[in-house]
Amino acid sequence: MEEVFELTKKQVIKKNKIHKAITKQMKANGTYKEPYIDISERYIAMWEVSMMLEDDIQKRGVQILTEKGPKKNDSVSMLTNMNKQMLICLEKLGLSISTVKNELGGDI
Repeated sequence: MEEVFELTKKQVIKKNKIHKAITKQMKANGTYKEPYIDISERYIAMWEVSMMLEDDIQKRGVQILTEKGPKKNDSVSMLTNMNKQMLICLEKLGLSISTVKNELGGDI
């Protein structure tokens, strides 16, 4: 049976802080309406997936052993692509990482 990933309590708190910071910035810049709300929800969903990918990389490393020998862990490239998509979401919302970081007082 496969292990099911669940966010840690610390990650849930951080996710909620990020969501609140994005919502606050959207209200301030006048984008708290559809389709922007949907984009912000997608950002949060992608953030959760990025946590799963980071967890996989932590557990298995950047290379994994297969029957045919070592192979790169696909989570590494998937995480890179996910981060690019997350940045695009922030741009579409009219937000920058520094704006949201300042709101949170740390990394997002």
